[in-house]
Amino acid sequence: MAEEPDLTGATVYEAAEQPSIGGGRWYALPDDTTYFKPTDGQLRPSLIPAHTLRDRPAWSEVAGG
Repeated sequence: MAEEPDLTGATVYEAAEQPSIGGGRWYALPDDTTYFKPTDGQLRPSLIPAHTLRDRPAWSEVAGG
């Protein structure tokens, strides 16, 4: 089984409109990599770039991630 990535320093985002399709959270790391964790699934690399999560209103930062 693969080790989960170190999410230290990650900014956590959710879809701005709730409920989002599939639910879950996106984790944007300082090096611009991102991971997605569906509500009922495993953490996996995300196809959405970190700058998209930060710059578009479709995602909202979650306080205290």
